[in-house]
Amino acid sequence: MSERPTRPTRPNPSKLAKRKPKKAQSRTLLLTLGGAALLVVGGALAFFFLRGNDDKAGPLPLGAKVVPRDVMLSVTLNTEGGKWQQVAQFGTTDTQKTLQDQLQQLEKDVLEPNGLSYKANIQPWATNQLTMALLPPTVDSVEEQSQQATIWVVPIRDQGQFEKVFQNKLTSANSADTRTYKNTEVYEFEADDGNRYGFATLDNRWLVFTAADAPINAVIDTYKGKPALADVPRYQEALKEIENDAAIAKVYINVPIAAAQMSRVPLSPASQERIQSVQGIGSTLMVVKDGIQFKAISWLKPDAKDTLKAKNEAKDIAKHLPDDTLLMTSGGNFQQVWRDYAQGNLAKLVFPLNPKAWNDDLSKRTGIDFNNQFVSWMDGEFSSAIIPAQTDDKKGVGIVFLAKAKDRTTANQAFRDLDNAMRERFDFLVTESKVGNKTVTNWKVPPGLPIASHGWLDNDVAFFTLGAPIANRLLPAPKKNLTQAESFQGATTSDLDPNNGHFYIDMPRMLGLLDTNPLLPKLTPDTTKFMKGIETIGVTTAINNEWSTRYDIHVKLKKES
Repeated sequence: MSERPTRPTRPNPSKLAKRKPKKAQSRTLLLTLGGAALLVVGGALAFFFLRGNDDKAGPLPLGAKVVPRDVMLSVTLNTEGGKWQQVAQFGTTDTQKTLQDQLQQLEKDVLEPNGLSYKANIQPWATNQLTMALLPPTVDSVEEQSQQATIWVVPIRDQGQFEKVFQNKLTSANSADTRTYKNTEVYEFEADDGNRYGFATLDNRWLVFTAADAPINAVIDTYKGKPALADVPRYQEALKEIENDAAIAKVYINVPIAAAQMSRVPLSPASQERIQSVQGIGSTLMVVKDGIQFKAISWLKPDAKDTLKAKNEAKDIAKHLPDDTLLMTSGGNFQQVWRDYAQGNLAKLVFPLNPKAWNDDLSKRTGIDFNNQFVSWMDGEFSSAIIPAQTDDKKGVGIVFLAKAKDRTTANQAFRDLDNAMRERFDFLVTESKVGNKTVTNWKVPPGLPIASHGWLDNDVAFFTLGAPIANRLLPAPKKNLTQAESFQGATTSDLDPNNGHFYIDMPRMLGLLDTNPLLPKLTPDTTKFMKGIETIGVTTAINNEWSTRYDIHVKLKKES
């Protein structure tokens, strides 16, 4: 494979500032370039998780009728025998033990301190579902409730058994105080763990159990007529989209309240406004033959200023990636994704990179205005991926970004300006080579180490790589591409067609990369233990309508024999 230095083109003075050849800037430049790759990959990770009668789980969780509307998180569990044991069959020995411990933790934390067990004191009278909710303090409750409180709501199936094996046992085993709130008796007592608990029954139909006074009052207020979770705007309409009779759990997240808890960096007023316009995220969880399937939906408030553009334009860009790709994310329109992220969306809560600050930093270092010179022509499909290089040690990987271009002439000029900046400002060696029958531009740093490359895969798909040389993994077209890989097909199979993109990760190989590459961040031991039970994760997303987005998430789990 021959290489030849490219002929420098005359820098455009309006785009390139005065030359400052400082080799020391190379490292900071690489961090800036790496930030772009991480933005796309991390944004995808960042991204990126109901009605019926009283005895049967339906689309609306029973607890949604009495849980306050302003709850931050609600999780309704199906307690029907054997369903959660199906989950325990998956994973490694360590993850199976961890899951078993988690399933038992509720009993240890809530029931055992009060001399109770689920099997003896709950199961005989409860329906086949129970709801756990996290309720943050409100203006009305802050004096009594200084922090977030956990509420348990359990529908009562058999009042006689409830009184016999739960109420009488609990009140006799503890010194209980009784008070009345809005004609409802509330029992309060101090348990063996030193914490003060309370419970109440609502018309002999619901048990409300919590560790604080204020949350019980809030639930009673809700039952007496204040807005409930079921009254959240578009809640019932949205969750009907993901209804599944086989669900073992149903989850709701109140996005504005959760965002206030999650945000790791200050957000601009504009970003806050956009995030506040999202009402919620809902999900159902099902056990399937090879793991766990999530059907999820996010939706906007009815008064949101900006609605969604119901365009699902992702098609086949993954066909350009080899079948052994470790991680990939794709979408239908990079320009739209970039602008949405810059203006403020949920991804910022998980991956708080500021596109404007990043663009300004790149412009300062290179003279390149990414928004005007690159984003302007990236209004089609895109993908980013981590791909293994064909090296002797089998450990090298590169990051690749693919983008369909509406204007190849403008794109070529942008790349020429970028090449000039690397050569003029950082003394990079910029050369051209032939890979197959395509021309590839390569960047090298002294003493000739390759760090990046770019070119065209076909007439309208541009690529840019960073890290180990991987252009030869893309050119010529892979004999077996990612869309033909059985693992990718299994992870991304979805009825969301057309869709707006995918996310995919081969977990064992990614963990191996994190373990052997000293430049990559290390996971905590507990996180690594959990991840080792996963084979692949696949996400498919689609704009459902002008106010909601759907997600199908498939987690393939290991199953030890």
